[in-house]
Amino acid sequence: MKAHRIAIGILFLILPILQTFAQENLIVPKATENAYKNETRQRDGNPGKNYWQNSTDYNIDVVMDVENMVLKGEEEIAYYNNSPDSLSVIVIRLYQDLFKKGANRNSIVDIDPIDIHDGVNVSKLMVNGSKVELSGENSPVQRTGTIMIIHLAQKLAPNTDLKIQIDWDFNFPQYSLIRMGTIDSTSLFVGQWYPQVAVYDDVNGWDARSYNGMAEFYNDFSNFNVNITVPKNFMVWATGELVNMKEVLQAEYYEKYQKATASEEISHVITEEDLKKGKIFTKNTTWSFKAENVTDFAFGISDHYLWDVCSVEVDKKTKRRTIIGVAYNKDAQYFDKVAEISRETVRSLSEEMPGVPYPFPYLTVYNGDFGMEYPMITNVGADESYAMTVYANSHEIAHAYFPFLVGTNETKNGWIDEGFTVFLPEAVQTRLSSDLDIAKSNTFAFAYYSGIDGEPALITPTYYLDVNIYFYLNYAKTEPALRLLQMELGDEVFMKCLHAFIDRWKYKHPTPYDMFNTFSDVSEQDLNWYWQAWYFQSGGIPDMAINSVKKVDVGYEVIVENKGNFPLPVVLSFYNGETLVKTITEPAAKWKGHKKTIKINSNTTENITKITLGTAYIPDANQGDNVFVVE
Repeated sequence: MKAHRIAIGILFLILPILQTFAQENLIVPKATENAYKNETRQRDGNPGKNYWQNSTDYNIDVVMDVENMVLKGEEEIAYYNNSPDSLSVIVIRLYQDLFKKGANRNSIVDIDPIDIHDGVNVSKLMVNGSKVELSGENSPVQRTGTIMIIHLAQKLAPNTDLKIQIDWDFNFPQYSLIRMGTIDSTSLFVGQWYPQVAVYDDVNGWDARSYNGMAEFYNDFSNFNVNITVPKNFMVWATGELVNMKEVLQAEYYEKYQKATASEEISHVITEEDLKKGKIFTKNTTWSFKAENVTDFAFGISDHYLWDVCSVEVDKKTKRRTIIGVAYNKDAQYFDKVAEISRETVRSLSEEMPGVPYPFPYLTVYNGDFGMEYPMITNVGADESYAMTVYANSHEIAHAYFPFLVGTNETKNGWIDEGFTVFLPEAVQTRLSSDLDIAKSNTFAFAYYSGIDGEPALITPTYYLDVNIYFYLNYAKTEPALRLLQMELGDEVFMKCLHAFIDRWKYKHPTPYDMFNTFSDVSEQDLNWYWQAWYFQSGGIPDMAINSVKKVDVGYEVIVENKGNFPLPVVLSFYNGETLVKTITEPAAKWKGHKKTIKINSNTTENITKITLGTAYIPDANQGDNVFVVE
C-alpha cells in the first residue's frame, strides 16, 4: 500500500511536466493505446472493428422481510464472455459488504453503528452446476472489500458462457441512507442489493475496485427477470416492466393504470382514500419484473405510498411513449407536482437537449431520501424548495442518457455523466422554475472554487478524489466546460457532435478519449487545446481583464488580457451611459497557442463611456478589472 501511494504521488508530481512538454497533445494512457492497437477502439472516437463487451442474464427471486429487515435472494447468472480472452476468475460485487465490520469506507459515508453487520451471507455458490466451497484452505473464493473473486477450475474460453447460482442474504440498513435504505418503517428503497458480475472490458480488464460508498458505478448491459416477494398490501415499483400486473392489482386499479398510460393527463391511480379503503391488491404478493439491456436493477416498496401515472410521446416518428409513475408519501412536499416535472423533463430531453428520444419505456420516481439514479427508476427525497424539487428530479431523470444509454464508467470518470446531466436539462429546469438558473450558478461556483489547493485535473480518476473536490469537479466545473464548448462550436455543430457520441456509444462503454475524439472528428476541428485546458490541466483559474483601451480613428482598440489558465470566450460590451451600443464576441480559440493578450477593434462613431468584459455565464474569478470607464 505504501509503495502504491508513493507511485500515485510521483504521478501527480510529473503530470504537469508531461503536460508542458506535450503542449496540445493529450496524454493517452497505455491501456487506451493498446485498445487502438487491438482495434477495439479507433482514434477518431468510433468503436473499432474488434470492439466487444460482455453481458449477463440475471434471474432473481428475492424476499424482502420488512418486519425483520432482512433481504434474502436466490440468483441464477448466465455470464457471456464475448472477449478474446480466457478468463481465469469471475469478479462478483457484493455491495452490501460496505456495512461489514471493518469495511474501508469513504470519510463522507455515515453509517449508524446499528447497521454494521457481518457482511453479505453467501450460503450457496455453484459454478456450472458444481458446488463451490465458500471457505477453507482449498476454497477458490476470495473476498476483499465489497468484491468476491471466484477462481475458476477451468478458464472461461472466448465466446462461451458460464452459469453461476448464488443464494444470499443480508440485514437491510435501517438508519443509514447511502443511495438506498429505509425511508420510513414500511417504505424501503432497494439498490446495490444483488450479487453482480463486475465489468470486464477491452481497456482495463476486470473492474475490481471495491465500493467505498462515494464513487458511483460501472456496469455491463444485462437482462433481468426479477421476482420480488413483499408482505401483504405492499406495492413494488422497479426497473423494467411489471409483467404480472393483472395478478397483483385488483381489476379496478389495473384498468386505472392502463387508462393513465395512454394520456398526458396525470391520473391518481392510488390515492389516500384508496389506501384507507384497501382492496387495492390481490393475494399474490410476488411482483415480477422484466428489463432488457439495462445496466442495473433497483426497486422501492411501500404499503402507504400514493401513485400518480401519466405518459408522454418521446418519438414523433414511431409515436412511442414513455410511461411515467411517481410513488410518494402524501406528506412529501411538492411531490404531487413531480409527475408534471418528470413528464416535461422527459419531453424536453427527447425534443430539445439532447434531442434524442427518451431511451426507456418506463420511468418511476420513488420518493426516497437521496438523489440517485437507476435505470427506469430514481430515488429522490422531498425538498422544502420547489426549485430544488425541479432540479433534483430533472437531474436524476437525465441520467437515462448518461450512463444508462451511453455506458460511461461513473466510478472512474464521474465527471462525464454528472457533467452532461447537469447541462442537458437546464432549459426545462428554468421553464419549470424561474428561480433556477443552473448555468449561472455553476459559472459562479467554478469561478469561486477554481484553483483550490491541491486541485487535480478533471481527468483524474474519480475514486482518487476527496468529497469536496469530488463535487466541485464533477458538477461545478464540468457544466461550464460543456456549455462553453457549445458556445465555441455553435449550437448546430455541438448537437451534431453530441448526437454522434450518443449514437456511436449507445449501449457501449466509451472512455473520455472516445468522447474527446468524437467531438474533434465530427466537428472537423483539432480540439486538443480545449480538452487540454479544461480536462487535463491541474488547477487553473479563469481570469480575464481589460488591459488597456485606446481611442482610434473610428472606435476603440481594446487589449484583453488572459491572466488565468483557461481559453474563454471574450464578450465586450460598449455603453453610452446605461445604453448598450454594441457587443463584440470572440471565440475561445483566439487564445490558442497560449496567447496572453488579444486585440479587439470596435468600429463605432457613438460616444462610449464604459466598456465591460464578460457575462454572468462566462467564469471569471476576479471581475474587478472587467470594467473600463472611458474618460
